[in-house]
Amino acid sequence: MPLVESFLQTTAPSSQPQPQQNRYQVLNVVSRGSYGVVYRAWDTEAGEIVAIKHELTGLSRSTLREIKILQSLPRHRSIVELKKVTVDERGKVLVVMEFMPSDLSRLIAARKKPFTAPQLKVSVWRILKGVLFLHENGVLHRDLKPSNILINQKDRIKICDFGLSRWESESGSYSPEVGTQWYRAPELLMGKTNYTGAIDMWAVGCVMAELVLLKALFPGNSEIQQLGYIHLTLGPALQLMLSVSVPMLTPAGLDLLISLLAFDPNDRITAKDALQHPWFLEF
Repeated sequence: MPLVESFLQTTAPSSQPQPQQNRYQVLNVVSRGSYGVVYRAWDTEAGEIVAIKHELTGLSRSTLREIKILQSLPRHRSIVELKKVTVDERGKVLVVMEFMPSDLSRLIAARKKPFTAPQLKVSVWRILKGVLFLHENGVLHRDLKPSNILINQKDRIKICDFGLSRWESESGSYSPEVGTQWYRAPELLMGKTNYTGAIDMWAVGCVMAELVLLKALFPGNSEIQQLGYIHLTLGPALQLMLSVSVPMLTPAGLDLLISLLAFDPNDRITAKDALQHPWFLEF
């Protein structure tokens, strides 16, 4: 049974905005914030549901960065699709994206019982495929977390929100003030600026643990407390906690999780190696 079946009720992008005359029929508001509004809308030309982002004060730097990165990447089934950047008849810039009705954060919050081993494997596998694609194309996501992993009724998973992403080739130094604290790798918490895609692999480990536990693994209230949680939880303590409380996670699954959550980024497993891990071959 699809993961979200009981929970959900419900062209190539252009480089220059072009005016649109009533192409998109707004169905409802998906989210609203100080930056603007995201709508669920019907694309009358393409005959499909889309998500439309309208920022009240013009496109932010993060949205411009997201557009640039998504336009530079070939399409991939594990990455949300940027469909169009356009202007409506009132001169408002609209960013039209693929619509996905839910995300892992909402799915985990609504879950009443643990995911089965096959459900867990499929989810982690698809997340890793998306991360591998990004890393092979030189992109660091830098903000992987359950709410940035979209999911539909067919359990198709797509990574979204590239507002904090960077190309590895941009410079040898990056800001450590990226990502959401609960999913931030230790090297970021300690201020390291010459990090690699290993920061994304740490975040994948945190997401995998959250899928297993149905709660965040390291819910720190500050960076110091976050590092404290990490130091207290990693190693034998994590193995004991998961082996006792989560019997559906086999020793192989536990080994993959620990490899993702290696404190030293040089010891952290890569997306390519993670996809070849024996856990995915178990039945």
